[in-house]
Amino acid sequence: MANLYMKVVSTTDLNRNKEWLTYPGVWKTYILIIFFSWLLVLSIFGCTPGMAWTIVSLAHFVVTYRLFHWKKGTPFADDQ
Repeated sequence: MANLYMKVVSTTDLNRNKEWLTYPGVWKTYILIIFFSWLLVLSIFGCTPGMAWTIVSLAHFVVTYRLFHWKKGTPFADDQ
């Protein structure tokens, strides 16, 4: 039987800006932060669940836009 899959060798030059996304548990933690943010907005403002998701989505947009798009350069001084 022929081997249908290729073995991909990872390069040693990793992008440290996105390397943290491959750490174990990052995506579970990310989803939990979003969910608990929704619960917090829901309990503090006492709004409908749909409005709470809207507020969380807008807050998520503002934070991620600021962190990932607005701030230019590298956060690592040894890369310079």
